[in-house]
Amino acid sequence: MKNLIVASFGLVFFACAAARDKKALEEDTLSFESQEDSALFSEIDAMFKTVEAKVIYEPFVNKAGKLIEGVGDYFLVYDNQNWFIKFSAGSVLREDIAKLKDQTATFSLAEMEGLWDTDDPNVQSRIGKYVIIYEIVK
Repeated sequence: MKNLIVASFGLVFFACAAARDKKALEEDTLSFESQEDSALFSEIDAMFKTVEAKVIYEPFVNKAGKLIEGVGDYFLVYDNQNWFIKFSAGSVLREDIAKLKDQTATFSLAEMEGLWDTDDPNVQSRIGKYVIIYEIVK
């Protein structure tokens, strides 16, 4: 009988300890996840911006140094940098940006880094920093 009482007490003690450890682990996991989420949201917030920028057009010059008429790229100039505009990923059309050539406007955008000309890593592309424009703010 005495052994049964000791065994029951031991079982209850270990069950409570396990529950306490499980709760502590869950709390640690939640605080870790919230720290991870916080860092992720900070990184995302840094990517999305509203900026005032100048639109410039750079014509395409081939490797032989010949200017190719009608072919070129648009860039936004702000923070002392030229940012390539990746039209395939944004919601603003090339024609809308062309109307703003050599003008300053306010844009809602995301700053990214990666392939400029394609999203397929198996296709040759220029690479570097670029912007995705979501809106021309009036």
